[in-house]
Amino acid sequence: MTADIPVKEIMTRDVCTVPKDENILNAARRLLEFGVGTVVVVEGEVPIGIVTERDIIVKVVAKNKVPSEVKVEEVMTTPLITIKPETSAREAGRIMLKKGIRRLPVVNDEGKLVGIVTDTDLLSYSIDLGEYIKFLREDYVEMGEDIEFGKCEKCGKFAELRNVDGMNVCEDCYETQW
Repeated sequence: MTADIPVKEIMTRDVCTVPKDENILNAARRLLEFGVGTVVVVEGEVPIGIVTERDIIVKVVAKNKVPSEVKVEEVMTTPLITIKPETSAREAGRIMLKKGIRRLPVVNDEGKLVGIVTDTDLLSYSIDLGEYIKFLREDYVEMGEDIEFGKCEKCGKFAELRNVDGMNVCEDCYETQW
């Protein structure tokens, strides 16, 4: 079992978007419509920036600006950090931690927006994975087998491990090495 999956498996495909010349009032209405805290700014189908609820509060409301008079492009965060659908959930998490961000738009090879992955998506995946591993471990114990799950000492992925020559390795590394 491999614990890491591509983000295309957990991303949200219906992304809240607005064009860069839209005003903040309409962007805020889109956020409400979608029930999210982030709107991706696009030119056509290509993402060019991002606006969060916090951006609206800090850059518009707290400065007593009129939301209907402020364009999204004045408030959006750029340059936009994006990932590909094949990027692993683990790598997406690393990027978020390193860059201090909570959302990553997902683009295809043509640069078109195909989804978004959030810290909540990654947390949900992680919790589901933990519960699945607990279930598997209980199953193996009932069958009288002692199976260990953890981080492979060779490739680093979280998986079912085998102890070979003093190293805990996943099934994939076991098959390629031994």
